[in-house]
Amino acid sequence: MKKILFIVLAFFAMQFTHAQAPLSSIIPIPFEIVENQPIFPGGNNEFIKFVGKNFKTPDDENFTGGLLKVTFVIETDGTISDVKILKDIGYGSVAEIKRVLSLCPKWTPGIQNDKPVRVIYTLPVNIRV
Repeated sequence: MKKILFIVLAFFAMQFTHAQAPLSSIIPIPFEIVENQPIFPGGNNEFIKFVGKNFKTPDDENFTGGLLKVTFVIETDGTISDVKILKDIGYGSVAEIKRVLSLCPKWTPGIQNDKPVRVIYTLPVNIRV
């Protein structure tokens, strides 16, 4: 009896897992490494300058700086989406980096197999006071 119950449960579990389309077929998963990486207008040095120029450090006297880490996706049209914080240093730094990234001009998208693809980008921002 236990064998039959196990077989029936296993059958239903397999049917459920195969009945759904994989998420990657609905929403393309961003690449980390591609043939041609996305390029900020003017290159990486210009991107660093852009962030440095537009990021406003917190005014709080207790703020001592630190390393803020953020990831985002550069879409096939060059826009930035899906901003996620890997390491928060507080004092409103998350809202500020999201604001700065929302100001970014369009990037040249990453290319894989001669097609533009979504690429995930990790940005460490070292904030000094």
